[in-house]
Amino acid sequence: MTDWIGLTVVLIILLSAGIVIVRQKKSIDFYKIQEKELDQYSVEVETIYRQMRGIRHDYRNHLQVMHTLMNDHRLDELDAYIKQLTNELNQVDTIIQTGNTMIDAIVNTKLTAAKQKGISLYATAIAPNELGVEHVDLAIILGNLLTNAIEATEKESSSSDERFIRLYIAPMKNTLYINVTNTMTENPKPSLFSLKSINRRGYGLYRIDQAVERYQGMVNRKWEDGVFATEVTLPLKNRS
Repeated sequence: MTDWIGLTVVLIILLSAGIVIVRQKKSIDFYKIQEKELDQYSVEVETIYRQMRGIRHDYRNHLQVMHTLMNDHRLDELDAYIKQLTNELNQVDTIIQTGNTMIDAIVNTKLTAAKQKGISLYATAIAPNELGVEHVDLAIILGNLLTNAIEATEKESSSSDERFIRLYIAPMKNTLYINVTNTMTENPKPSLFSLKSINRRGYGLYRIDQAVERYQGMVNRKWEDGVFATEVTLPLKNRS
């Protein structure tokens, strides 16, 4: 009898250890995904601003070329030249312009992707140049918020006119207030907010909560009448 009890205890310990290992592996896998996404954000930021600096630097040169082509009545070449410039500018739309490099780069990149998917966009953003939030945490919060909104909205079967993402960012009472609202016909399942099952969006929400908690901020989520909204508040003052 004692042997059976001992064997049962050993099996329970092994089973518990197995569960812990599986959960840790899932967590590590998700962190690797997040790290890959952060690396992608870094590349996107560098690419966007390199393009913008290049276009601004060559602004006068572009005008001179177009002026010459127009005076020489080389209209086909002028048309092709304008289309080429337009294509470069449209790679990432300047949907918002707060002056905060990280916010502008992440938001413009994500919302440009949403726009290309036919999602209607409504964005207003005001932000200080400097925040008491590390760039990596800002990327985690905004990147996951917008990625989840795009994925949820993209799944909607309604017409593109009814699919939308609304973004509002502004200082509010010594905090940075962020609101992301998107269409979502069905009430999100409880598993969306849990790590018990593998899901990209659920882990994205978890990562947002982790980052916001580091700054003693607040996260509020709500689904109502086919719309899912997330509110985030981050203290503007530097952490002690």
